[in-house]
Amino acid sequence: MLLTKREKQLVKAFLQVGKLSLKEMADILQVSSRTVYRTLSDLMLTLEKQNIELIKDGRKYFLSGDLSVLEESQSTEEVSASQRLVLISYLLLTSAEPIINEELQERFWVSNVTVIQDIAEIEKRLKEFELSIQRKRGYQVVGATAQKRRFLAILLSNAISIQNFWQDDYPEFPILETEQVQATRQIFEEHQYLLGEVDSKLRQFLMILLALADNQDELVPAVNVSKEALDFSKRIFSDLAKRSKKFFNLQEIVYFANILDEIIIKRQEIPLFREKFDSEFYYSISQMVDAVSRFTKSDFFKDKLLFQLLFNHMRLSLAVPFLFPERATTNVAYLAAQKNQFLHSIVSLVMRDIFPSFIQNEYEYELVTLHFASSLRRSPDIYPIRLLLVTDERPLTTSVLVSKIKNIAPFVEWIDIKSTSNLSMVDTGQYDYCLTTRPIPNREIDLISTFPNTQEILDLQDKLQQIQENRTVAERKELVSKKSHDLQKYLVASSQILRNFSLSILNNQPSFEDSVGQIVERLDFVTDVGYLVHKLLSRFELSPLAIPNTNLALLHTQSHTVTESHFLVVELSQPVSALSMNHQYEQVQRILVMLTKVDDEEEIREMMTAISQSIIENNLYTEIYRTGNQEIIYQLLNAIFTEKIKKLEN
Repeated sequence: MLLTKREKQLVKAFLQVGKLSLKEMADILQVSSRTVYRTLSDLMLTLEKQNIELIKDGRKYFLSGDLSVLEESQSTEEVSASQRLVLISYLLLTSAEPIINEELQERFWVSNVTVIQDIAEIEKRLKEFELSIQRKRGYQVVGATAQKRRFLAILLSNAISIQNFWQDDYPEFPILETEQVQATRQIFEEHQYLLGEVDSKLRQFLMILLALADNQDELVPAVNVSKEALDFSKRIFSDLAKRSKKFFNLQEIVYFANILDEIIIKRQEIPLFREKFDSEFYYSISQMVDAVSRFTKSDFFKDKLLFQLLFNHMRLSLAVPFLFPERATTNVAYLAAQKNQFLHSIVSLVMRDIFPSFIQNEYEYELVTLHFASSLRRSPDIYPIRLLLVTDERPLTTSVLVSKIKNIAPFVEWIDIKSTSNLSMVDTGQYDYCLTTRPIPNREIDLISTFPNTQEILDLQDKLQQIQENRTVAERKELVSKKSHDLQKYLVASSQILRNFSLSILNNQPSFEDSVGQIVERLDFVTDVGYLVHKLLSRFELSPLAIPNTNLALLHTQSHTVTESHFLVVELSQPVSALSMNHQYEQVQRILVMLTKVDDEEEIREMMTAISQSIIENNLYTEIYRTGNQEIIYQLLNAIFTEKIKKLEN
């Protein structure tokens, strides 16, 4: 049953009120009496097919008959456009037979045009996952079984909240059998510790994927699947088979292991001590931070937390992308994008250039913009501002006020406190903003209460954000830092790596593989040269680490053949070609070698990790590794270790 917008409004009003006069209906529809009569005439013809009559009682009208049909229709009407796209996609993916247009019209109370538009939107999304819609006696999704299942698992993960999933509340999606989901959830939770910490939405996606396992043939074959992923998949399916009394074939085990490898195991935040990882994904995050930094002229790479947040966010988005996101103008991501429109436009352009098409939508751009906008507000390292607070209050009172200011504006790098008696000796040009707790004659300095109320704090927060956004970049004196306390174990570790560091020149062979063999042969702290060369080359083949556009390559591993941990730089006499992180070939002029003992101290491992992160995440450091001599790189390593120890100390 199809109704016009006006007819739907009238039906809803009849169901809520009961009887309506002609004037009341005109007020509801905001039209003339003549238009109301015409609308009622059309509505009567439609309702007759449902055995419902429109009866006039005096000056009022009411509906008579089985109104439950209309109540169901009204509840269906509440489905949003995004929810409708999800439900139609679900029907297309799970139906064994084609679904005709009229069936969708009846089910969702929409017109033929709306269905056609919805199908076009769904088809566009399906193409990004190598699927399509066949129009033959209706609509039907066609494509590889593996891709259909993956799209369905993503769709269900989008549609079912984590809370509802754990409470087994998903009646709209009967393909998920409650008993099977409960068994899958329990078994997965028992073994999850083997994967480490996993985002709750990722866990939900993997559980749904397991619950959809149905022994379909022609799933994705094993392609360099890791032993870790395969072992985990075997454990899960073995326990699931025992619990459900159902056999699962090898195809299912390998298919799940492939996805597990792709979305979790290969995408580890610290890949240094793993045998296999997705170097291209790792590089794409660092490139996004670097590109946004360059275009906005803000040093986002200085915010160490930003890389971690973006890494985890993009890992989740690539695994479980938003298929049909709602367009809301009240969520925090939308508001952040509106307040930072230039930043939002840069983020959108960079993401289009770096990431695949299936995560290219406005909602995703807004979320990533929020990360960068939050970084500006959070970190005093990116775009810091300095304040001068002029006060003669007691230290405790002043300390409370300073804490309040830092709490609302973490991006404030420094708050310098001066007495009014010393104000004449202060160079106010070294500060972005000046405040005072008492009016000062002949000085235009903003006033703040010693104990500011909520409104004052909010006004100050807005003011400080405006100052940060419009800060003039000028040379300023260095601030005096607090003295740090040494952490002995980390100092010993850093000293050992610095002591072992060297930059040497190698008269190398013309191939990358032969050059690696030459490098290892020269190392007197390696007990089995052949074994280590094979391991380094195997790792490099699985996860190439030539850094694009730098002429650098990184070799790293931990091995029982290494007697002491070393970081070395080897300059080649002739460049060699090696596969880079973006799977293009790079002409390598320098090879960075990072070798660690299997049982080395945790402090050594952390210092090595700091070096590896500096190579990939920081373009300035990368340039130093590329062009610096031994002394310059030594000083860089020393600075990295000092920064690491300071953070640990604080």
